[in-house]
Amino acid sequence: MSYVGLFISVACALAAAASGLGHRWGLWHFSTGFQVFKTAAIIALISVAVSMAGGLFALRDASRLKTLCAALGVALGFIVAGFLHAHMQIARRVPKIHDIATDTQNPPAFQAVLPLRKGAKNPPAYEGARIARLQNKAYPDVKPLTFQTSKEEVFRRALDAARAMGWHVVSSELPEGRIEAYDTTFWYGFIDDIVIRITSGSGTTRLDIRSKSRVGVGDIGENARRIRGFFEKLKIR
Repeated sequence: MSYVGLFISVACALAAAASGLGHRWGLWHFSTGFQVFKTAAIIALISVAVSMAGGLFALRDASRLKTLCAALGVALGFIVAGFLHAHMQIARRVPKIHDIATDTQNPPAFQAVLPLRKGAKNPPAYEGARIARLQNKAYPDVKPLTFQTSKEEVFRRALDAARAMGWHVVSSELPEGRIEAYDTTFWYGFIDDIVIRITSGSGTTRLDIRSKSRVGVGDIGENARRIRGFFEKLKIR
């Protein structure tokens, strides 16, 4: 039973990994990937029970190999199931929105990436007050940044930070103070678009940023995390 439990746990781990990679490689729709992931996590709990039972028999027989296999089966099964549980907890804590902007009254508009968004499930337009209200409650720290340096300097730093984040820069226009890019998530390969707007006046320079998913109702906080990561890159430069 120790071997069986470990085999099931390994199979579940591989299925969970493939659930996202399969969508990233174009093998199936992301909803299919989600279902594969959920099923793998449920079966992983069964593998934990099988591995525990196998571990008891292994201890009785004083078999180190079987005991090790049982321990690995339990650990791997809990990791797979725990990963799904963690994602579900995050999804419950954050609102089901996929468009985050530092300026919710006048969010930066997409221009250069519009041709790339052709056919995307989520339209490029900002949805307005409802989205703004949910964002401000969930992510009160996502606000514009103000600098005491020139527009040119902030633009350079922002472009360097965008590239350091691994984003694919589509357009960078200094006169307009606009940078547009897109980012691809590692596991499922979801593509999110980013626009940065830099304006100056009264001796200060303001930076606004917006990140929006092309598909999906919710983003499990990904767009807000991306903006926070970008801000961190700006701070260390």
